[in-house]
Amino acid sequence: MMRMKIVLTALIAVLIMSEKSFTQDLHYSYYHFTPMAVNPANAGAFAGSYRIGGIYTSKDGAISDRSFKNFSLTADAPIIRGLRKQDWIGIGLQADMLNALNGAGDLSSETISGGTDKYAQNWTFFKVSLAYHLALDKKQTNILTLGAQLNNGSRQYPGFNVSDTRNGIINGVDLDLQNFKELTSSNQPDQATKFRSKDLGAGLLFNARRKNSDFRLGVAVEGILKPKVGLLSNSSSGTNSGGPSKDSIETKPIGLNIHGDYVLNVNARTSIEPSFYYYSISKFNAFNVNSHVWYQFNPEKDLRGGAGLGVRNLRDVVLYLGARINAIQVGIAYDLNVNDRTLASNGLGGFEIAARYVGVIYKKPKVKPVIFCPSM
Repeated sequence: MMRMKIVLTALIAVLIMSEKSFTQDLHYSYYHFTPMAVNPANAGAFAGSYRIGGIYTSKDGAISDRSFKNFSLTADAPIIRGLRKQDWIGIGLQADMLNALNGAGDLSSETISGGTDKYAQNWTFFKVSLAYHLALDKKQTNILTLGAQLNNGSRQYPGFNVSDTRNGIINGVDLDLQNFKELTSSNQPDQATKFRSKDLGAGLLFNARRKNSDFRLGVAVEGILKPKVGLLSNSSSGTNSGGPSKDSIETKPIGLNIHGDYVLNVNARTSIEPSFYYYSISKFNAFNVNSHVWYQFNPEKDLRGGAGLGVRNLRDVVLYLGARINAIQVGIAYDLNVNDRTLASNGLGGFEIAARYVGVIYKKPKVKPVIFCPSM
């Protein structure tokens, strides 16, 4: 009961903070399938030997014929025992690709102000997470985890041209794009192409396991290394200082993730799983509160079906459908716009499909030979 009060209090507080906000960067509605993107402390925080999964999303397809298409692959495992017998170390890998599947012709694009050219973004990131799971008791009913994540990748803007105009600049060269071209060392004479960046994240996770329930609450930060991620100049440099400099490219501010979930087994076949996920980067933030209900249709085959409902920023309603068959879980999420974008999108914000597999490696038992006495 106390844990439920904590979750409800956090939900109300975060909802108030994020009521009129919006988001940026790569985030999924079905974030349950991207645990390392939510918190690096989630690496190896599951019951099993290894876990692999993937998720694909397409958003704003009803508004534009060049909708955002994202794809992520994840894999993690508890690899070795920690300093104590009840502790363990987990490692996780994740690859994120934004608009990388369909080629430059299908990338999401916008018209640059003052011209007819198009520009697009193409992200590719690889994340490596390492987590130490510290059991607060020998039975591992309460666990505190500290995680860290290294993010290495690139952002590509294949359609940007330094002679294009943006931000009210009608004539002449855009210094932001010129600076971007110089720092990326583009081989193309007049085009900005790729920008590489590295970042570091950290997270903390608390897990309380009970016979019929499982409670988790975590917090994580990213942007510790302040990677260069954008094309806009910072206010203290760049075009305001009379020319481009290496400090004028926009850097990623500190990002904050707060998440929690509670799994309650109502009976042998039914469970409910309320959860929330709040994330923010600078002034951009969002809050997803959702709940799932799972029912076991076939105990022999461990076949379960689930449905859920979520709300993000009082702007989108998210519908969830899922199924679990032994170690395999699949899910579909559908976003419905309920704000001023509804007229343009007919309420269709986007969809996601996801799947994961949790494997178990069993050790072969050592059987002692038995010698029977012939005289018996």
